[in-house]
Formats: sequence, structure tokens, C-alpha cells
Amino acid sequence: MKWRFDPRTILYLLIISQLVLFLDGSILMEIITVIILIIPFFLTRQLYWGIGISMIYILQLLATFFLLPKITSPILLYPLSMVSNGFRELIPGMIVGIYAIKFTSLGEWISLFKKWHFPKFFTITFAVFFRFFPTIQQDYQQIRNAMAFRGIERGVLSFIKQPRQTFEFILIPLLMNASQVAQDLTIAALTKGLSMPGKQTSLIQLQMTKFDYIYLTASTLPLIFTLGGFL
Repeated sequence: MKWRFDPRTILYLLIISQLVLFLDGSILMEIITVIILIIPFFLTRQLYWGIGISMIYILQLLATFFLLPKITSPILLYPLSMVSNGFRELIPGMIVGIYAIKFTSLGEWISLFKKWHFPKFFTITFAVFFRFFPTIQQDYQQIRNAMAFRGIERGVLSFIKQPRQTFEFILIPLLMNASQVAQDLTIAALTKGLSMPGKQTSLIQLQMTKFDYIYLTASTLPLIFTLGGFL
């Protein structure tokens, strides 16, 4: 099943996720919101994200309800509380961030920014940022493949055994290449005419679908029930 969110839906879900965080409502509202947001991963068969985020969230809930009440040492209580409570509340926003990459394209975001007359410096910065980390990830995979081709160990075990060598072969090339990648992406964005003055148009026409309206409604219901005192 192909699932595409309109960028406006992503922005709305981002607002909902932040309201859930700042209102600090009931744990039931948070759980329902997270479940609603996770469902598209399973509908699109992206089980890696769906199962991974679900397992992390479940472990955080178990730690909050069963582990933290039994800990009396502040040295252990504070860091575990930060992981199980603090990071758990960021899960909805993280899911929406993954949506922005997985369920929308850069062209759709640029089309929206042009339609809403966003400043050109913001559009160029966003275009570079949107493509920066996927490009760095590709460079990382190429470095790992080169290491495997030369018979150099890779993975967690190699990092534990030889951390200095791992940093030398992976981290240093990535850092040296990061500035060049940012420069190349900026030049690519400028070449596409994003900095040109005057009114700009886009070949991509944004249109809300039934999936967008379903999720606009579903993501709002927990918030409405909370404000109404039902959750």
C-alpha cells in the first residue's frame, strides 16, 4: 500500500505532537496518540520502523510503571527517569519527523513553501538540510563497503576491540566530507532557481487525500477528549 502524506498534514501532526508534549496530559492520551501515529508504518509495511518504535515505547512504559518505583538510588533514578519519561514524551514528535522524510518528498515541501511564500533563505536551508543526512548515510555505507573490501572489521564488535581505528576509518572521512556535501547540496539548490527573485511556480500540485483527512481527524480526537475531560 502506497501512503503519501500531504506536507500540510505533516505540519498539523507536528503541532499535535507538540501539544501532547506541552499539555502533559494523561498517559492514556499519550499512548493513544502514539498508537495512531505508528499505524501508517504497518500499513506501508515498513515494519522496521513500526516494530522498532513500538518496542522502544513499550520498554519505556514498562520502565516507568514497574522499574522506576522500585529504584531508591538517585544516581540510577535520574538517568533512567530521563530515558523512560523524558525521551518517551519525544516519541510522537520523532515519529512525525520520520513521516516528513518517509511519506513526503523534497519537491512537495518546496511546492508548499512556494505556495505559502516562505522566505527564500528558509527554502534553500530546508532543501540542503532535507538531503544532507540521507547523503551522509550513503557515504557511510560506501565507507563500510570499502572497509569490508579491504578486510577491515566493522560493526559493534570492531568498535569495542579497536575504537581508535574505527574512528579513524569512519568518523574522520565523514567529517571531512560533510562540509563538501553541504556545499554541493547548496549549489544544487541554487541551480534549481530557488534563489531567483519574483513569483515561482512548481510542477508538483499538492492535494489532500482521504488518508490526510482521516489522520487529521484521528490525531485530533485524543486531544479533544483530553480537553473535554474524558481522558
